[in-house]
Amino acid sequence: MTEPLMSIGTFSRASSISIKALRAYHAQGILEPAVVDEETGFRSYHVGQLADAAVVRRLRDLDVPLAAVREVLAARNLEVTRRVLAEHTAKMRSELERAERIVAELSRTEPADETPARVVRLPPQIAIAVSGVVSGDGFATFLEGSYAAVLARVEALGLRVAGSPTGLYQAEILDETGEPATAYVPVEEAPANVGAGLLRLELPAVTAAVLTHRGGYDSIDERYQALGAWVAHHGRPTGAPVREVYLVGPREVDDPSAYRTDICWPVELDDV
Repeated sequence: MTEPLMSIGTFSRASSISIKALRAYHAQGILEPAVVDEETGFRSYHVGQLADAAVVRRLRDLDVPLAAVREVLAARNLEVTRRVLAEHTAKMRSELERAERIVAELSRTEPADETPARVVRLPPQIAIAVSGVVSGDGFATFLEGSYAAVLARVEALGLRVAGSPTGLYQAEILDETGEPATAYVPVEEAPANVGAGLLRLELPAVTAAVLTHRGGYDSIDERYQALGAWVAHHGRPTGAPVREVYLVGPREVDDPSAYRTDICWPVELDDV
């Protein structure tokens, strides 16, 4: 069976690496696309390259230089990874076990399309929201502040909450400098004017591939990889925003291992 290709946009979301960064890595001879259309220049990637992307992203998160990243990918050797990471600070060394695990998984042959995803028809929603541009480690602060403001306004207006807090994110990551994000709370109904700094949203019904992530948000990218691979095997992204439904989070429990998040990726499914 031929391994399916992913467009650079879909690969960017599944790997949590922006299109801009993917192009830069290609130019540096790192994470080169599987296919480049000679006429359009469009880049496409194999699903299996998500493993390489995970290595690149983790090492770059540790500020490992591009030359060292290239060395780790070429060697596929835990000793090389140890040596590269040992040259960095104590924080970098604390990530050693995680980086080694990702490198070790490069040789795994488990078919990506065996990832257990479910297809759900998400109903239309009315919501009150806060939108902004967020980057790096700012997502937790953005979401925490946004939901506090939204829930306070919901209570002040006497509205009835109709679902879990949700994050809305673009289907493609365009740039590392900041990603548009919307934090919203579904409600049964809301007035046209919900207050300064807040938005009233009307979200359409969508068909989505859904995976549940259990645990803290620092490891949620692994579930994005699995879901992106499943979508590549079974359908096509519609381009509609991806939703993260925060079923259980820091507002409910103190232990991040108990967090539960549904990742919902709008798709058009292949005919069976």
